[in-house]
Amino acid sequence: MLRNMRKVLQISAIGFLFLMQTPAFAEQSTQMLPSKEPVVVNGDKVEYFHEQKKVVGEGNISIEYRDVLMTCDKITVYLDTREALAEGNVKIAQKGAYFTGDRMNYNFDTRQGTVLKGYLNANPFYGQAKELGKVANKDQFNMDYGYVTTCDLDKPHYRIQSKKVKIYLGDKVVAYNIFVFLGNVPVLYFPYYVQPLDDKKTHITVTPGENSDWGYYALTALRYHLDDKNSGDILIDYRAKQGLAGGVNHYYEIPEMGKGAFKFYYTQENNGLAYEPTGAERTRYRYQVRHNWDMGNDTDTRVTLEFNKLSDPDVIKDYFYNEYEEIGAQPDNYLSVITQKEYYMTEFLIRKRMDDFYTVVQRLPEFRMEIPNVRLFGDLPVYYQSSTSGVYLDQAFINTSPETKDLSTIRFDSYNQISYAARVFKALNVTPYAGIRQTYYSRNKWGDTNLVRGIFSAGVANSVKFYKIYDVTTNFMGLDINKLRHVITPVVNYYYMHQPTISADNLNQFDTIDAFDAQNGAVLSIENRLQTKRLVGEEMKSVDLATLLISTDYAFRLNKNNTSYKRQKFSPVTFKLEIIPYSWAYLTSNMTIDTKDGSLQTANVDIVSTGGDKWSLAAGYRYENVVTGTTSLATMDGTYKINDKWTIRAYERFNVEVGGLDEQEYTISRDLHCWIAELTLNFKGNEGNSIWLVFKLKAFPDYPIGMKRTYSRPRFGEAGSPTP
Repeated sequence: MLRNMRKVLQISAIGFLFLMQTPAFAEQSTQMLPSKEPVVVNGDKVEYFHEQKKVVGEGNISIEYRDVLMTCDKITVYLDTREALAEGNVKIAQKGAYFTGDRMNYNFDTRQGTVLKGYLNANPFYGQAKELGKVANKDQFNMDYGYVTTCDLDKPHYRIQSKKVKIYLGDKVVAYNIFVFLGNVPVLYFPYYVQPLDDKKTHITVTPGENSDWGYYALTALRYHLDDKNSGDILIDYRAKQGLAGGVNHYYEIPEMGKGAFKFYYTQENNGLAYEPTGAERTRYRYQVRHNWDMGNDTDTRVTLEFNKLSDPDVIKDYFYNEYEEIGAQPDNYLSVITQKEYYMTEFLIRKRMDDFYTVVQRLPEFRMEIPNVRLFGDLPVYYQSSTSGVYLDQAFINTSPETKDLSTIRFDSYNQISYAARVFKALNVTPYAGIRQTYYSRNKWGDTNLVRGIFSAGVANSVKFYKIYDVTTNFMGLDINKLRHVITPVVNYYYMHQPTISADNLNQFDTIDAFDAQNGAVLSIENRLQTKRLVGEEMKSVDLATLLISTDYAFRLNKNNTSYKRQKFSPVTFKLEIIPYSWAYLTSNMTIDTKDGSLQTANVDIVSTGGDKWSLAAGYRYENVVTGTTSLATMDGTYKINDKWTIRAYERFNVEVGGLDEQEYTISRDLHCWIAELTLNFKGNEGNSIWLVFKLKAFPDYPIGMKRTYSRPRFGEAGSPTP
């Protein structure tokens, strides 16, 4: 009986609300109500009061309105204004976030509400406040006299306490005049705090440690956000053997003019490194500016600027090892403006040396224009392509002696090519081509001026594809094989370049254009690909199980007076192999073999497997045989999650050539609920040992500064990875 009465009351309330939307009733409230959607109240008891134009509900109240869900014990909704007074276990949820309290005022039209002594859950942030409010028609919550934290405990391990906190759902958290508490102890004060939710870097990181180069050290990074367009890290570091150092990494965005980064680091070494006398002081610094700007509505023009100024050539290696491995020993300085259109590409480039301890080929400036393959005659497969450039080249050498002089020239270069794409017997692709290159030099190696070099080139590209399908279906060892297709693609590309009218021996060598010489040979390659079909989503799609590519270059003998005569016929043979039997395991490998004596020149092998977030294991081998010597390294990298609290990681690099470990690194991490503590030990032979401890928030786990020196695992499509 009670259940039937409840349904009657719900239906009556809903029907009355719909009746309110008719012209007779809506005329008076048209300007007051921007939306005509009814507020449907569901509960154990729902009553409508006609004179007061309100609905009162009690017991298990639930209201869904647009993207908002409200639940409570009791509610009063005024139909004219859509305002509501909710009481008892009030909860409002929107876009995965919700706030709760005992009593709340809320307007369903403006979606504005206020609750006293409220609790907020907006993952990854949680918080409480004396007053918590939902801003009208915005995905924003305001907290007055409260705190936020990423710890979901009733008594959080840490909290950021503030008089005013603004939370923008899915965007950021902004707080003013904040104190950071560890437990009940205040440890830091900030006048302003911003945490974008798409930035996974920890705001405060202190990394203590010890190694042979620095002695005992502590690296501190303080993350800041001035506004949506400006943020960065303040670096304050102490190294026992070098002293204090500091800097800033600032990241900015200029509306309609792109974004970039400015980095500055400075130290006054008090003891110096091994090459400095004990007690000597030395100023060391680095400046860096990087900027990218995509111009225009269609962003077909990109401006890129990079500026680097260093105190000495080793400052990045000594203080930013990970960055040194990424950019190399010599950072660049240039301004590039690239415009990419459908039928052409242009680039304006200025490259300038900023530090005289580097040798740099300066381009002051260079303009280049390229036209890709363009079909000339409708359906006839005749294509044209060209490349044209003009540049002032100046090779600035290291100032080792007053007698050293820079080399310079003005060069205009133009290459034009015609090709014809044909298909023979529906399987063989044949593309003959012919081209001519004309290059003007203002001077050559011997001081002769106004020279023009001409080069004629031609060739033909040939490729054919064969395949066979095997009717094999099996799930042996979980391989999930649904037929096999073996694809073989042999390629023979013949190329010919006539002897240039000016020999490369008579030109200063600035880049590959100056090094062109007579050529007559063929690129030979064959690709083997094994494929099957697997269920990807709801479709059966073709996936690669294994790929093997073998290639070499064969040079035909020319006359003995030509430099090509001194070259052996076959260049080293390159093998690239990739095997992907499962989605969780793969092998990549590449190697080169010298065809003259059959010796192995380089080899890289990586085997990687992973068990989700439980474990991962990678093994690698690196071999290189060059004039300066042979290197042979084996690596092992593994991670294992012992339980929900503890994870261990180990990295080993073994020198096969000399026998013994080159490097070892061990990390143990502990889940501290809302924090992760990581202790890392690194042993690196003669370079010394290191130890560091890092605490980072689980919600924002990335390091603001790099520490680890281990190799990067290869990805699918990469046969091998760089030598560590």
